[in-house]
Amino acid sequence: MMMINKMGRSWTSLLVVVFAAALLAGCGERNEARSYYYSPSFTANGNIIHIYGLQSVNKNFLGSELSSAYTETVKIMDPTGAGETFIYDTTGDLPYSMSCSPATAVSYVAYMGDLRDSSFGKIGIRNIKSSGQTGLTRAEMVFDNANRIRSFDWSADGTKLVFCNDTGVIARNWNDYTGATDTTVVAQTGVDFVTWKYGNRIAFVYTDSGARHLAVINSDGSNRVNLPAGATLEKPQFSPVTTNEVYGLAGGSYCKVDVDAASPATSEILANFKGELPRMAPTGDFVVYSKSGAQSGIYSLNLSTKVESTIK
Repeated sequence: MMMINKMGRSWTSLLVVVFAAALLAGCGERNEARSYYYSPSFTANGNIIHIYGLQSVNKNFLGSELSSAYTETVKIMDPTGAGETFIYDTTGDLPYSMSCSPATAVSYVAYMGDLRDSSFGKIGIRNIKSSGQTGLTRAEMVFDNANRIRSFDWSADGTKLVFCNDTGVIARNWNDYTGATDTTVVAQTGVDFVTWKYGNRIAFVYTDSGARHLAVINSDGSNRVNLPAGATLEKPQFSPVTTNEVYGLAGGSYCKVDVDAASPATSEILANFKGELPRMAPTGDFVVYSKSGAQSGIYSLNLSTKVESTIK
């Protein structure tokens, strides 16, 4: 019996050693992956362009991290979230505030880059066709430290970009990378958000004497209208269908305002709204957005039914 016990202990010890060696050799490793979706916007044909982040972590059998990797890519999907298509890798060069040209004859997305203290040093412009990508930025508008920008948008016909900096609101031909075509739409300090995209008017948000203001102006710089405090919206965008209506954020709600009304005032669409940068569909029937905070995902809000849905 003593011999049997000794032999049993010997075989047990041997199995433990073999098992430990196998684990140390990597047989006990596992990979954990987590997906992130954020920064959605619309293409001219109504699909959703967005950033897809993938976090991959390799762990050993004890759960300790051995290595990790994080990649970001730009993808396009249909409004239901189906048919995701890879466009290009953007790891290490994150695009901010992506906005696609509204011109259906072209396929360009513009975005800001080189973020420093809430201002940006460039606008990148890329082809978003799903084939023939080289991985290179099609073009860049680069701004020096004295002229860094805070926001931008496309013109309604897709021929220009509008952006804002410390001097005001400026329009430029979309394919002018030197600033030769720069035209000041309005000289105004404190501007930090500008939108155009639909219609002939530009809306911008600025701070003056500590107060926030929303103003609209014709794209040629004429007929500026400063909206009253009760009609001020953050992150505004014109409706593509009813271009006198501007949608945006006010007091924690998603709202709209008729800028041509005799007494403009916000009208609430959804209370307790958490969307970061709502983008209007070309059809004007809903907006798409990701939410502030750590919560990953892409959401839509039906402007008629006032129902929020999760896309991703």
